[in-house]
Amino acid sequence: MRFPLSWLREWVAVPDDEAGLLHRLTMAGLEVESHQIQGAGLEELVVARIESCEPHPAADRLRVCSVDDGSGQRLQIVCGAPNARAGLRAPLIRVGSRLPNGQVIGQAELRGVASFGMLCSGRELGLSDDHDGLLALPEDATPGQSLDEYLGYPDHIVELAITPNRGDCLSIAGLARETGALYGVPVQQPAVANQAATLERQVPIHLSAADACPRYCGRLIEGLRPGLASPDWIQRRL
Repeated sequence: MRFPLSWLREWVAVPDDEAGLLHRLTMAGLEVESHQIQGAGLEELVVARIESCEPHPAADRLRVCSVDDGSGQRLQIVCGAPNARAGLRAPLIRVGSRLPNGQVIGQAELRGVASFGMLCSGRELGLSDDHDGLLALPEDATPGQSLDEYLGYPDHIVELAITPNRGDCLSIAGLARETGALYGVPVQQPAVANQAATLERQVPIHLSAADACPRYCGRLIEGLRPGLASPDWIQRRL
């Protein structure tokens, strides 16, 4: 069972720090197999929006971007990411700031064009192995907002060794109930907004064993693209 502690805390207000909680879970028979901190060192990065993206005058694979970093002034940044485009929101590290690996970003000149900062991929931030393009952020990301604040980092990613007799803890709901019992605190299921159906077509369902299955729920979904990868901001906690 692999999960972020922030998700568990959405269900139950644990009156303990991470070390205390992990120790108590282990003592309850839910052994902690691994524990890592994800998203550390992002406090100096911000959300940015590419306002314009033009070809570099002397390099086919580079783009000259005008970037809104929330400061009220546009930054010129030279970028080689293939997905760089106007309107894209991505992580930005300004000149003088430090990446998670400790590298300090300075003003640079790439093929004769000055660059004042760097737009980042998921791998450069230690969030994924993807280095094929910038880490694309959702449309609700506000330029200038702290990246760690927006993404909810740093977070603790925990993997538990669940024994065969504890199948009830193979879900975040079951784990929350167990945690609530360990600390004597209530469990509150997060509210999930109901999404109204948008398709008129229906698939008829007949329950042949109503006593064994008194309720069956489903929803028809069309237009899926099976080969399309999820954005990095969705994969970051998996």
